[in-house]
Amino acid sequence: MADPVITTIEIILMVPVALILGVLFLFLFRKLNARFQWRVGPVIRMYSDLAPLIGKTRIWQPLYDILKLFGKDTIITDVAHRRLFVYSPYFSLLFAISAAFFIPFPGMELLSSVPYSLVIASYLIISSILFTILGPVASGSPWGAIGARREVELFLVSELSFVLSIFSIALSSGTLVISEIAGRGWSAPSILLSLTSGLLLFVAMLGKLHIKPFDMPEAEAEIVAGPYTEYSGKLLGIYFLSKTFLTYVLVALFIALILPPASTSIFWLPAWAFAAMVLVFLLTVVQVLNPRYRINNALYWYVKVVIPVGLVSFIIAFFIRVVA
Repeated sequence: MADPVITTIEIILMVPVALILGVLFLFLFRKLNARFQWRVGPVIRMYSDLAPLIGKTRIWQPLYDILKLFGKDTIITDVAHRRLFVYSPYFSLLFAISAAFFIPFPGMELLSSVPYSLVIASYLIISSILFTILGPVASGSPWGAIGARREVELFLVSELSFVLSIFSIALSSGTLVISEIAGRGWSAPSILLSLTSGLLLFVAMLGKLHIKPFDMPEAEAEIVAGPYTEYSGKLLGIYFLSKTFLTYVLVALFIALILPPASTSIFWLPAWAFAAMVLVFLLTVVQVLNPRYRINNALYWYVKVVIPVGLVSFIIAFFIRVVA
């Protein structure tokens, strides 16, 4: 592990870095999504006649939307379990930010070299999502309860893909330390494993970020705002802020595990940024091309596709481990 002082500085710097990159990823997602549908979306450079009134750019539009919520009233219903309802967004944000500390960024090792950092990061991601379920359950709203139930069902199926992906990579590398996994070399079997595990992790990201066809918890036409129906003001803004950090965390984890050694050195920063943009682009393409699944369709799809790919991934990982 690096010098504690350097690590502490990196952790402090990582908070604004993760926030800025998360906002940029969400901006790119929204912009591409709009352009694919022949809409303008948030503009990079504001029209000259509007710039004096509303600013020169809308790159930070996802952040503006969150800040706007912080200026609105927060309403808590009488039927809500007040403490769990109020504290859940804060815990979700705390765990999402903490997960970023265990994933390397080009030029910053952070806590990725601590023992079992892969397990720790995985549990922090899971915990962040868990509190997006507990808060809505505590709201007392039927719409929140339905959204939370769908969130649980989606969580169960997407988590399978997530676990199969990260631990097949860990099995082939013989370690649960993310920095060691990110620094591994390339070989023909490892490239094949990256393809299968990358596909599994990509599908898990679709579920965790509620990207179509796995956006059942937020089906506005069916269940209003789903799990966030009773949330407003600052608490809703904190949930959106949590999703911003979680977006960065999942993108950074994908690159660290699937595309070594892009996270190991500052000199790899251009490659890291390019890989991140390609990943966001692919997520957007899937969002645009797919309708929303029903939960039984999602279960069937996972059984039909994810389990076979996961088995192939584990076979390849076992082969790499035995040969090594």
